[in-house]
Amino acid sequence: MILASLAILTVILFPAFSHHERESIGSYKRNYILADVLDTLIRLHVVWDREVARRQLLDSLKADLEYFKRAEMPSEFERYRPSGVTVPLVYINGQGFNVHPTNAMNLATEALEYRGNWSEFREIMEWMLSYAEERDGALFFNFYFQWEAPGIPWNSSLSQGIAAGYYAIAYKKFGDPNFLRAARGFARSFLIPQENGGFVINTSYGLFFLEYSNAPDDLVLNGFMLSLKGLTVYSCLMDDNEINQLVMEGLKTLHEMLPDYDIGNWSLYSTKHGKADERYHRLHVRLLYFLGRWYHDDLLLEYAERWDSYLNNGSELSRAEQDYLFWRDLLRELRRG
Repeated sequence: MILASLAILTVILFPAFSHHERESIGSYKRNYILADVLDTLIRLHVVWDREVARRQLLDSLKADLEYFKRAEMPSEFERYRPSGVTVPLVYINGQGFNVHPTNAMNLATEALEYRGNWSEFREIMEWMLSYAEERDGALFFNFYFQWEAPGIPWNSSLSQGIAAGYYAIAYKKFGDPNFLRAARGFARSFLIPQENGGFVINTSYGLFFLEYSNAPDDLVLNGFMLSLKGLTVYSCLMDDNEINQLVMEGLKTLHEMLPDYDIGNWSLYSTKHGKADERYHRLHVRLLYFLGRWYHDDLLLEYAERWDSYLNNGSELSRAEQDYLFWRDLLRELRRG
């Protein structure tokens, strides 16, 4: 299959460029594309019998080849939307442009919270359904590029939790039953353990949701809290006692983790990767504040204030309050509607 794909690639790639484009490309250092495309083709060969995976990687090839014509070198995590694709793909060094569910959920956040653009939000959520895979009554956004550990696919509690919350929002706003099924399907993924292809593990802290399902030794704090935030949004809009109980267990785990993630003057990204950079430290403050306010949890609010005091370049609490109020008011409106 790889040889056939390479033949197809040759047919597509070279005739697609004009003589002028070929001269321009030939004079530019573009060797990166060879490694990117070959890597994508190898991954495509591995997952060829999986329809959704195949769709993802064919979109990746489309993005790689279209971007190639620009005679530019993409930067790590650059977004690019090829023709016929609604949600931009993300560049990963050596692996080309890829469907990136976490980045897609970030785009949905930008549309919803920063631009207030419901049409854009709906387009993102509708398109991403084409990449959702069903297993054991649950839905997953699987990643088909390598990260943290060799091998594909892997999945992430972060994108799963946000997806559960955002599809619940989409259902309440637009009434599309496909969004309801998606919200419930992504929430159900939190019931599948990591050894069965999910991302849920038991730790000394309690039940934990992995940001990287292929790295069970890496307990990433921001990913865990973002998944709790997503499930909180879902639980606010959906009548689901099982997920409500799961959130309560997650909050207990968070209480147990926090002392080990406080190093006296900063927070850890994870115990494996060490100290968080400032961007993630500020995110920790906002997430602790959100969860603390939402659940009237004094301990979480105490940590939010303490970790905020470690900052030298301005407090994050004002932004945290704005973020909390946005979600509180939006969810109240959706519940009334």
